[in-house]
Amino acid sequence: MVTYIFTLLLIVCNFFIIFTLEPVKLGILLPSNSKFPFSIVKVVPAIDLALEHVNRSGLLPNHILIKNVRDSNCSETIGPLEAIDLYVKREVNVFIGPVCDYAVAPVARFAPYWSIPVISAGAPVKAFDDKSEYKTLTRIQGSYGKNADFLWEITRTFNWSTIGLLFNDNHKVEMGKTDNFFTMEPIYHMFKEKTGYEPYFKAFDEKYPLTYDIEDLLYTASMNARIVVLCASADSVRDILIKAHELNFDNGEYVFLNIDLFSSKNDSEKPWYRAGDTDERNSKAMKAYEALMTVTLRKPTSKEYKNFSMEVKRRAKEKNVNFTYGEEEVNSFVGAFHDAVILYALALNETLAANKSITDGAEITNRMWNRTFEGIYRQTIAANGDI
Repeated sequence: MVTYIFTLLLIVCNFFIIFTLEPVKLGILLPSNSKFPFSIVKVVPAIDLALEHVNRSGLLPNHILIKNVRDSNCSETIGPLEAIDLYVKREVNVFIGPVCDYAVAPVARFAPYWSIPVISAGAPVKAFDDKSEYKTLTRIQGSYGKNADFLWEITRTFNWSTIGLLFNDNHKVEMGKTDNFFTMEPIYHMFKEKTGYEPYFKAFDEKYPLTYDIEDLLYTASMNARIVVLCASADSVRDILIKAHELNFDNGEYVFLNIDLFSSKNDSEKPWYRAGDTDERNSKAMKAYEALMTVTLRKPTSKEYKNFSMEVKRRAKEKNVNFTYGEEEVNSFVGAFHDAVILYALALNETLAANKSITDGAEITNRMWNRTFEGIYRQTIAANGDI
């Protein structure tokens, strides 16, 4: 009887403590479709880990972080509507996501008027550099502009002067621009501004292979540049390189650079190989890839990161029994969104310590910028709110 009463009192006390804490509401805007590397099933387990860490740590006394997860559908319509619904129902203090550019843009425009911070591991396009429009947007993962910086340094290091760009893009205007286009955009502008010449570029639409000829693409590029930058699907890049080998463009006269930010470790170890292709084509591809330099995101190799990956995958499988992660380690979006929660909690802690309000989005945003902090990654947020 005594044990029963003690247990009951403990439950009541815990219940009382939880419901006397002020909730801090995280509006999670991510797509449910698991084809995206930043889908709900892949990312939310990492967000849960961060929430548990913050709530246990005492970083936010008298507060508790909770999440409201919505399916952004990676849509310029659904994503903003979910954000509006969270705002109207007063179920959000900070938006975590969206990722897709067309979904982020309206949310990040609304948010300053709502005084709500937005933290995204996406929004990489050049337009989001303008923080006079996107005043409360913090980008926790590098923008496409970082690719341009990196390629510029490579060309300076090797004294390369003239580049050409070949990339996948929608040839139908109503379909909008692809991520490949937005990846190439800052590269084009940087080289044009720094060298005074307009880099050669040509887009092709992978969905309509009859509308372009790879040999023609390569011949035209070869007449305009010796450094060819590619941005397309892994299969398209492979087809281009096989044709380059057949044309003897891998003889040392040309250099091919491939921007492939989000391939898994499994996909990137033997990108030239296709089990269903002939030995001859696989051999050609293997040889051609010797002339290719791939630009991708670095993944941590620490024991802590491996343990983090294992726990995220375990939780994802536990909640979704039919889901298979399919990668040895979690992708960069997963770690970045975990760190987004940590960054927000740190900034909110400082805001509350300064006797400011949890609803002061501008103040919280300001405290997230121009700082370095430890999460899964060691992150440095610049003074403009970007990595």
